[in-house]
Amino acid sequence: MEQIQRNPSPKTPGRSTAIVRPEQITNWVLVSGLEAFILIALTPALLNQWGGLGWAAFALGAVMAVFAYGWYMGKAGAYPMLAIFYVFSFVSLLGAVLAFLSTQPIVTALIFLALAYLTAGAFARKERGASIFLAIVLVIGFVVLFASASEGARDRLNLMLLFFALYVLTSGAATFIFGVRFSDLRRPDMLAFYGLDKEPVILTAVEALNVRLTAFLSASYGLMTGLLRPIGRGSAATGRAWRGALAGLPRPALKGTQIVLLVLGLLVFPLAIRQLEMATNLSLLITMNVGLLFVVLALGLNIVVGFAGLLDLGYAAFFAIGAYTMGIFTWPNLGLEWSFWVVIWLSALVAGIFGMIIGAPTLRLRGDYLAIVTLAFGEIVPRAIREMWDIKLKIPFTDIYLIGSKLDGFNLTNGPQGMNPVGRPMFFGTEIGVDPIQLGALTISPPMQWYFLILMVGGIVLFAALRLERSRLGRAWMAIREDETAADAMGVDPVRTKLLAFALGASFSGFAGSIYAAMIQAIFPELFSFLVSIFLLILVIVSGMGNIWGVLVGGLMISLFDRVVLAQIVPQFVPGGDVLQKWRWVMYAAGLIAVMVLRPEGLFPSAARRAELHVDDEDWDADFDDLDPETATVVGAETAVDKGGNW
Repeated sequence: MEQIQRNPSPKTPGRSTAIVRPEQITNWVLVSGLEAFILIALTPALLNQWGGLGWAAFALGAVMAVFAYGWYMGKAGAYPMLAIFYVFSFVSLLGAVLAFLSTQPIVTALIFLALAYLTAGAFARKERGASIFLAIVLVIGFVVLFASASEGARDRLNLMLLFFALYVLTSGAATFIFGVRFSDLRRPDMLAFYGLDKEPVILTAVEALNVRLTAFLSASYGLMTGLLRPIGRGSAATGRAWRGALAGLPRPALKGTQIVLLVLGLLVFPLAIRQLEMATNLSLLITMNVGLLFVVLALGLNIVVGFAGLLDLGYAAFFAIGAYTMGIFTWPNLGLEWSFWVVIWLSALVAGIFGMIIGAPTLRLRGDYLAIVTLAFGEIVPRAIREMWDIKLKIPFTDIYLIGSKLDGFNLTNGPQGMNPVGRPMFFGTEIGVDPIQLGALTISPPMQWYFLILMVGGIVLFAALRLERSRLGRAWMAIREDETAADAMGVDPVRTKLLAFALGASFSGFAGSIYAAMIQAIFPELFSFLVSIFLLILVIVSGMGNIWGVLVGGLMISLFDRVVLAQIVPQFVPGGDVLQKWRWVMYAAGLIAVMVLRPEGLFPSAARRAELHVDDEDWDADFDDLDPETATVVGAETAVDKGGNW
C-alpha cells in the first residue's frame, strides 16, 4: 500500500514505515486512558457497593487500557474497536437515561423522555437556538427531579451517574474538548496508519445507522413542528415583531435591558440554590461563594498572565497579603478593629504596593527567570507570616527594644495559630454573615449575604478588567505580551507597564483576600500555599488566557467542579467517590497537559488568540469574523468588505 506522509512529523514508534500518527489517535488515547484510569480507581468502591459490577468495571477499564495502547501503536486489530468505543459512549448515555427514568413516576418519565427526544431532534436539524433552549430546560428538569427523588431512588441513580460519567468522558470530552468525530475514523491517513486499504464493515454499518437515525430524528422533529406551526403562527409572528422591535432599539437601551435581565437572574439564583440545598442536604452556597472568590482571583491573575504575558507562580502571596491586612486591622487582640468597609480598600492598596515592591527590581527579567522570582516570593510571604508572632527589634549594642521586649515579642500575625476572629462587615447596623436578615417574607441567610457581597466586588473587578482591556494601558500590555522588544521600540515603557500589571493584579487579589478572611473568620498561613497559585494558573490557562469572559465562564465552571461536584456531590451520591477527590490534582495536571497539547488557546479563547494559534488551519480566516477591522489587520487577516461597503 502506498505510504502517506503529509508533514515531517515524528515517526510512529514500533513501526518500520514512515506513516505519521494522526492527531485524532492521540486524542482518542487521552480520552480512553482517562476513562480506564477512573474505572480502575473506582473498582474497590464498586466492589463494596455492587459486588460483580466492580469486577465488570475493572475488566472494562483494563480492556480500554489495552486498546488504548493498540490504538497508539497502530495495531490493525484495535482499529475496529474505535468504532465500538464511539458507539459505547452513546449506549452509556442511553443507559443513564433509562436508569434515571426508572426512578420517576410514569407520567414524569414520559414527559422527560419526550423533552429529550425533542432536544435530540433539534440537534439533528441543526437548529441552534431551539436545541440550546431545549437542552437547558432538560438539564434544569433533571436537577429538579434528581433533588426531589426519594432516598431509594437516589441509590438507583448512582448507576445512572456512573453511566453519565462514562458518556461525558468518552463522547462529550472527545467531541467538545479534543474535537474527535466519528468521521475522522474514515480518513485516508487514519486507514493508512493501521495498514488498511479499505474501511472495515463495522465503520460502514455505524455510519449508515448514524445517517438513518439523524434523518429520522430530523424528519420527526420537522413533522411535529410542522403540525404545531399553524397553532403557533401567531406566536411566531409576535416573536418576529419583538425581535424587530428590539433590533430597532438604541444600543444603550438594548444593552441596559440585557443587564437588567442578568442582574435579576443573579438575584434569583441563590434562592434556587437554597431550595436545592434543602432537598439534598448539601452546603452548596457556601462552597460556591469560595468558588466565586477564586474566579475574582483568576480575573486579577488574567491581567498579569493573560494581558501582559508575565508568568506569575506566586500569586497566592498577594491573596495572603490581602487576607492578613484584613486580619491585622480587625483582629481584636491588636486593638484596632477598624471598619470592614475601610480595610477592604486598604487591603487592595497594600497588596498593590507589595506588587510594585516585588515587581520593581525583578520585572527586567523575562520568561523562566521571572517565574522563578515570583515562585520565591510566593514561598517567602506565607513563611514570613508564620514567623511574625514574636517580633523583636532593638538598637544594636544596647538593651533598648524598639519593638517587643527581651522576654516577649510583638505578635502581629499570631503565627501558625492563625487569626480568629476577623472583623465582619456591618450593613445598616446588621452584621453580615451572623444572623438571617428578614425582608418581608424573604429570609436572606448568612451564605446568601456573602454571595451578594462577593457578587458586588466581582462586578467591580469585572468592570475594571473590561475597561482596562480596551484602554491604552491594556493595549500596551498586549503589545508586551506579543513582543516586548518591538513594543519597547514603539515607545512602550516595558518596566513601567509590567509594574502596573503586577500592581493592579495584586490589588484585585487583595480585594478577594480581604473578603475571604472575613467570610471564613479564621486565616492561617497554610491556606495560601503554592498549590493555590497553581490552581489559579490552571483556571486562567485552561479557560483562555487574555479573554475576560472566557476566564469568567471557565473559572466558574472549574471552581464549581472542584468545590461542589468533586468535594460534595460525588462523595455523597457516588459510592467511593471520595477517591476522585484524592486524585484531583492528577486530574487537573492531566487536563492541563491535554489542553496545552491539543487546544493551546484554552477552552474559551478570544477570536484573536484562536486565530493566532491556528494560522496553518485551512479555515483560520473564519476566526476573524468576530474581530473589528483594526484587530484583524494587526493579527494578519485579509481585509474584507462587509455588505455595507465599510472596511
